[in-house]
Amino acid sequence: MLTYGIDFDDVLAPFVPVACELANEEHPGLDAKPSDIRNWGYSGNEKIEIVSKYYGDERVLLRQRVSEEAKAFIRRLSQKGDVYIITAVAPRFMGIRAAQIKEAFPDFPESNIIMGSNKSLVQFDITLDDGPNNILKSVARFPVLFRQPWNQALSGMLSVNNFEEFFQLVEQIKSSLVEDKKVPSIPSVIALVGPSGSNKGELAVALEENRFAKRIYSYTTNISSGHRYISEEDFDNAGFIAKTVYAGVKYGMDKSDIEKHILSHENISILTDICGAVALKRLYPTLIIFCRRSRENMIASILEKEKSNDEKKWRLLSMENELKNESLCDYVVRTDDVDAAAKEIMMLFVHNL
Repeated sequence: MLTYGIDFDDVLAPFVPVACELANEEHPGLDAKPSDIRNWGYSGNEKIEIVSKYYGDERVLLRQRVSEEAKAFIRRLSQKGDVYIITAVAPRFMGIRAAQIKEAFPDFPESNIIMGSNKSLVQFDITLDDGPNNILKSVARFPVLFRQPWNQALSGMLSVNNFEEFFQLVEQIKSSLVEDKKVPSIPSVIALVGPSGSNKGELAVALEENRFAKRIYSYTTNISSGHRYISEEDFDNAGFIAKTVYAGVKYGMDKSDIEKHILSHENISILTDICGAVALKRLYPTLIIFCRRSRENMIASILEKEKSNDEKKWRLLSMENELKNESLCDYVVRTDDVDAAAKEIMMLFVHNL
């Protein structure tokens, strides 16, 4: 049975939104929103600096409320394994936080409540946290980032936007722990996963040239070759079936683009991260392929891309995190030789051709 470590602030109960609310009340005209908080702490941004001063204010804790959705999440997760609530509350507020947790989860065992700021001392199978440092320093087997505006720059690690996506990811993790490779069916979504520079795009082209899988392009908030541009506002309002953030850029997949080919009995390929691939797997027959290429070639490809130096930096920094996701994929192919990789993928479907 798996163990789960679940953060309290901004996972089970809003913290930054409450700090914004209190700051707005005491600073007329500030109009701070959670979406304005792009990093944690002081940054030279007036709104962030004002709001951050309330993070140690007792009144923020007293206003926090656990939603019914979060209560249902803990009940459901408790049926899947041993759940711990781990919170980095300051020592002087530990009594308030303990009372909050007991009020929201009256049947939750007190022995499973862990308080302390150094979360890296506690090991779980899976942890869910919105704090960038907590995820980067985590010793959990599978650290999962709960997406919030202040952690958008992080790329490559496992991440979810909501509780339902977390449950999907848990099922994929469980599946990866069982050695049971199934023959994929036709039609299928072939989700190509791997670090930047791993030849995912070239592999998608090869599959399309072999008339084996139609490539589907994601929507992105960055003008980029290989994807379709969409504004930040339109992206946030779009009903994408999967959304993710990579190197600070948002990506989304449109349902109609996929289903018109699936309904026509056509395989499709799509470039995505592991979280987008897991979301696709919930809706369609999906084969998650990890594209493995030599580290030297991936770095060279990133440096050659027509991207800003800042985006190249984030792609390079995310590489190690993305390499860890290989174990969660259904199959792994070497992509230094793209044609050979395409043939290897096609052979996986040989019994259905």
